[in-house]
Amino acid sequence: MLKPFTTERLAIRQLELQDAPELARISDIPAVSQWMAFMEGGFPLEKAQALIASQDQTREYFFAVRLPDGTLIGAMGVIDHPDGTIEVGYWFGVDHQGKGYASEALRGTLDQIAADPALGPRPVFAECRPDNAASIRLLTICGRPPPRKKISAMV
Repeated sequence: MLKPFTTERLAIRQLELQDAPELARISDIPAVSQWMAFMEGGFPLEKAQALIASQDQTREYFFAVRLPDGTLIGAMGVIDHPDGTIEVGYWFGVDHQGKGYASEALRGTLDQIAADPALGPRPVFAECRPDNAASIRLLTICGRPPPRKKISAMV
């Protein structure tokens, strides 16, 4: 879906099966998994592998967010819905929250979507749980879309 790209501090590319152990390690803890509906009950290696393996069938694409040293710190999701909308989402390991990485990755992802002639004209949205104040703040900050792009926090 999106080609690999970099931001000021991050390298972002589609997740591959070899990323599954790292993804499970940063995701399979309640402080992270509690906010993601598809992680209900935890996010062990088997769930990480299934998520990555099913990307083409589900049209739910997930991207590794890495520091320059290669450390996996989070993931971005881009879901290509049948109704033509694009949903974005994200999660970051607890050691990497509150450092601006999520906003940098989200802005970079939105820029990539906007620059793609096939994706740019389509409506973009994000959802989060109503008690996830940090995510609501992030979506509000990043929700200043250019023309033709819609960002909203559905709470």
